[in-house]
Amino acid sequence: MVWPYKLFGEDEVESGTATILTPGAGSVLDLGVREGSLDRLTGDTVAVSSDVARMRGAELGRTVRLVLGDGARVEARVVAVYDRGLGFGSVVLSHDLAKGHTTAGLDQSVLVRTDGTGAAERNLAATAASYPGLVLEPTDTGDADNLSEAPPEVWINLAVIVVLLGYLLLSIANKLVATTAQRRNEIATLRLNGTTPRQILAMTRREAAVIGAAAVTTGVLLSAIPLALLGVGFLKRPWPAGPAWLLPALAALVVCTAFLTVELPTRQALRTAPAHALAARE
Repeated sequence: MVWPYKLFGEDEVESGTATILTPGAGSVLDLGVREGSLDRLTGDTVAVSSDVARMRGAELGRTVRLVLGDGARVEARVVAVYDRGLGFGSVVLSHDLAKGHTTAGLDQSVLVRTDGTGAAERNLAATAASYPGLVLEPTDTGDADNLSEAPPEVWINLAVIVVLLGYLLLSIANKLVATTAQRRNEIATLRLNGTTPRQILAMTRREAAVIGAAAVTTGVLLSAIPLALLGVGFLKRPWPAGPAWLLPALAALVVCTAFLTVELPTRQALRTAPAHALAARE
């Protein structure tokens, strides 16, 4: 169950949504508790994330002041500090503390850990069927990298990012095409001076390779520090999560874009006779 709250610190007020748990939650949820214990989450007690403990002075054993969703002002003692604030929120309220302050007064979910046998699943299904409105859902999502169960917000954000990156890539491609097309006079002059079409293509391909390599190197260098900082802050490691093929795939996309946007206009310019190209300029 989640419930809105306001946490009063020494200097400011933090608003958010708190998770409500019972003392036995530690056996079915892994919050990454590093101080205290969720078994002590009874009465007027709370657990806080390590960020709240550090920034709000809410260390283990301290008393914090809260305003619950219904406006009730309470004081609670910190009995646990956990690391996984991104997944479970900044504050976890004890079930006793939130009792009488929620809208419906009912628990939203009951987490059960079983031995995974068929008998356990049948017993749980029978228990759920005996309570109207109770739905039995597995919490084991299998592959952590599988996006098939991702919420719609993830897909919307991913689609927006892909559209923005596509627009940026298209703008860069248009710029390269226009720049290469403007070199028709240069190409015509080189051909009149004895340079063969094959030599011109080799020259432009080297230029495209330099452009692609410079773009990939610059992108990696500019993104390395922000990604490392985000990785340390969120994942406790300096490298980000994600598939290993993503970086070489993006590098290949950039290099292919550079080659195509230079190769195609160059070939188009080579189809025009050098004298005609220079005459068109005049």
